[in-house]
Amino acid sequence: PGGRRGDLQQREGGTGLVPGAVFAEEFRIERLLGEGGMGAVYAARQLSTGKPRALKVLRQALIGDEAVRERFLREARATARVESDHVIEVIDAGFDGVSGVPWLAMELLEGETLAAVVTREGRLDRARAAEVLRQVGDGLAAAHRAGLVHRDIKPENIYLARPRRSGIAFTAKILDFGIAKLLEDVRVTGSMTVSVGSPLWMAPST
Repeated sequence: PGGRRGDLQQREGGTGLVPGAVFAEEFRIERLLGEGGMGAVYAARQLSTGKPRALKVLRQALIGDEAVRERFLREARATARVESDHVIEVIDAGFDGVSGVPWLAMELLEGETLAAVVTREGRLDRARAAEVLRQVGDGLAAAHRAGLVHRDIKPENIYLARPRRSGIAFTAKILDFGIAKLLEDVRVTGSMTVSVGSPLWMAPST
């Protein structure tokens, strides 16, 4: 009740949802958090629970590409399998009944990316850097136990969130498993084809 239908509105630079719109009959849009090559992320309120969520929506121009749709939903399936406090939690995923656009809902974090911290403050001190690496390592180890390789670890994909318990300065969260690849695929092919990732942050190929 109240609010507009979450019809996707075209705008320069991609697809947008207007604040106040109700998307997928479950999420009231509050504000845009960011945009990327595949879609946009919004702060939204989940109507059934009243909780704040981060809602990731695929760009409308890409929804006709089955491979892109599958890759987008693979992020939800992949991330949901990882049991770690250091990987962003995926709450739900699906397709909007009106537009057919895929979406996934995640926990809404408070804080900023490692990239933003370094841009503002410069090089981290040794103790803080070590703690970031320790937490990220725990998250990656959990992903590997689930049979997943992230393939795009970089400061923009590491989020330093406000902790939910006392005694720690931050909780590092790994974002964006959209280009994660199953370890099984690597074992079957014997190699990784370098087709996705951020070149300056990728491990050398052989």
